[in-house]
Amino acid sequence: MILEKIKKLSSEKENFFKNFTAMGIIQILNYVIPFVTLPYLSRVLAVDKFGLIFFAQAIMDYFSRFVDFGFNQSGVRELAIKRENSHKVSSIYTSVMFARLGLMLISFLILSVVVFKFEKFRQDWIIYYFTFLSVIGNVLLSTWFFQGMERMKFITYLNVLTRFISLVCIFAFIRGQGDYYFVPLFNSLGVLIAGVVSVWLAVNKFGVKLYIPKFKEVWLKIRNSSEYFLGNISIGLYQSANAFVLGLCVSTTMVAYYVSAQKIYLAIYFMYIPFYNAFFPYMSKNKDIKFWKKVFKILVFASLGLSLFILIFAKPIISIFYGSRLVESYKVLRIFAIIVPFHIMAGTMAFPLLGAFGYTKETNQCWVIAGIIHIVALCILYLIHRLNIYTVACMYAFSHIFMFCHRLYYVKKYKILEQKG
Repeated sequence: MILEKIKKLSSEKENFFKNFTAMGIIQILNYVIPFVTLPYLSRVLAVDKFGLIFFAQAIMDYFSRFVDFGFNQSGVRELAIKRENSHKVSSIYTSVMFARLGLMLISFLILSVVVFKFEKFRQDWIIYYFTFLSVIGNVLLSTWFFQGMERMKFITYLNVLTRFISLVCIFAFIRGQGDYYFVPLFNSLGVLIAGVVSVWLAVNKFGVKLYIPKFKEVWLKIRNSSEYFLGNISIGLYQSANAFVLGLCVSTTMVAYYVSAQKIYLAIYFMYIPFYNAFFPYMSKNKDIKFWKKVFKILVFASLGLSLFILIFAKPIISIFYGSRLVESYKVLRIFAIIVPFHIMAGTMAFPLLGAFGYTKETNQCWVIAGIIHIVALCILYLIHRLNIYTVACMYAFSHIFMFCHRLYYVKKYKILEQKG
């Protein structure tokens, strides 16, 4: 019996590393390709149009989070537990997909009202609608499904193809400043293709049977995901709100400066996302504290090294990636560099630890409080006429330091690290 348990745990760890590797490749593609295209676009497009594209992406981030509605956590956890039951798998997949489609339609209606009611948005309506295509693609792209089934290699294959298509289209068709409106179209194209093929994979490779679910089934999935939704939407309050507020209250040029630095910082942070996504279903099932501690130490030391590197070489990094027109972004990048270790530690203590042990309320509460603090701070900065890319970046740093302290408090309070898996 003991040998069987050891073999089973060893197999599950091996599966975890396979999924971690697969998701690592996905994240590399997600951020290496933009780092190929962004330097090119920053030199071809006008700075204000470059910022406009980022501004539209910030808005769509809210719609994407609304459509996800926490299914990326609740769906993954439910599938991880029930994936041996094919009937349950089909029920979970179909109900979640219908819920996401319904939320997407609501998002589209809201976007249409905003675009055609306000001149600021109406004059660039095509940018917003092209960018919204990525929201549709994300609805179809069942990353949460493959995470829950712990079979991320399929998404890896899709990302290789679709990211390559987007890359080729941008270099082939974006030739001058007047082509800026094609950028969101090509960025969305890859996601749409990946979404369609992922549905095909779910049906043909995993045997998911699609049907029209009862409203009660769909509503139950939405209700069960609501505790995660507040946390997810709160993340957007301090991740996308900054670009959104700067675009509304300052200028899209300032958005370009701010987001240029943020993109580099997030590229570093999102290298860790594959670990979180692969580790969450593993920890939900095994509660392997000893393994968590080992990986946590490795991630912390790596993040400290990256933070120091960015602090020292911020200016040449910006110059190499974006050219001289955006070089002032290096000051913002140095502020972001301070956040890296806190962000990594807070993220590792979130769903891979607190969430896996059932403390989802505490995990999401952290994001909600941080989001509220951040929005209040932005309002104060605006009222006292101190809203700029540097003060906004400082508030962003404070939010992440707060989240680290908040999660550490609950890890200590519930003595999670003292438990035995």
